[in-house]
Amino acid sequence: MKRSAKCFLSLIFLHSAIAFADTSCEPPIYYTSCCPIEVDLSLALDDFRSLPEGSWNGNWGGYAAANFRAFLPRDFSLQVGGSYGIYDWAGRAFAPFTSASSLQQQGFITVGAARQVSHSGINAGVAYDWMLNKNFGIFAVNPFFDQIRGQLGYLIPGGNEIGVWAAYGIHTAHKESQAVPLRFRGISQVNLFWCHYFKNHAYGILWAGTPYRRGLMYTSGRPGNFIVGAQFSVPVTKHLSIEGHGAYMAPRGSSGLIPARNYDSNISIALTYAFGKRRIQQSPYMTLANNSNFLSDTNQNF
Repeated sequence: MKRSAKCFLSLIFLHSAIAFADTSCEPPIYYTSCCPIEVDLSLALDDFRSLPEGSWNGNWGGYAAANFRAFLPRDFSLQVGGSYGIYDWAGRAFAPFTSASSLQQQGFITVGAARQVSHSGINAGVAYDWMLNKNFGIFAVNPFFDQIRGQLGYLIPGGNEIGVWAAYGIHTAHKESQAVPLRFRGISQVNLFWCHYFKNHAYGILWAGTPYRRGLMYTSGRPGNFIVGAQFSVPVTKHLSIEGHGAYMAPRGSSGLIPARNYDSNISIALTYAFGKRRIQQSPYMTLANNSNFLSDTNQNF
């Protein structure tokens, strides 16, 4: 928990450093090339922990991601993308329900549509996300579940956007390990966000909110207390950027369960290469699903 808090504070510090270095703002800028779509390719290091980890410390690894975005008239766009990650490179010797040499594998798939203005006005997007897992959590099972995610914001002249984004876990995955029935589902959440676009084409987002649906582990109430998160992108060249995201869901303090086992956290840093007809600023409006915007719930964690 302390490590996650320090990582999250480092994201906020980086965002503040960008703002201090360049406070003048411009609306998003476009340029085009011979490719009719925008293509983003990323390589990232990732550390995450979720409710299914139980007494397991968490997962360290890396993933590769690709996103394809096609532009439509009137500022609309369509996208499809996904990621594949491998975690626990040194094995999972602590996890009691899998072999010491096993790796955890995780994939995300996102399809979405958005409208994103270039100067000022209403931005909106919707996405459908899937999470695919192998050796997931302390029970090392292979659940597959999904969520729907939406975002609505207003871009103010000067480079600031304020709004709300929310996610709803749709299907519950049912598994079994050691005769223990297991359930997994995306955590339904709602967050207020603030995004700032910088003149050098960087951007930073901060959000705060709460889970709002009954958790699988509890007889009543939410799976966590509150949620905070951040995301940033800093261009290095015309096509290459450093990007990152992080989130933390605080555990419930009065649940009767061990708080140290009942929180979600994530920290990730990536290099992204973008080419084609692309937006230098936030691209796309709906970020690919990851362990910051797709939190995991379960009914059992030891």
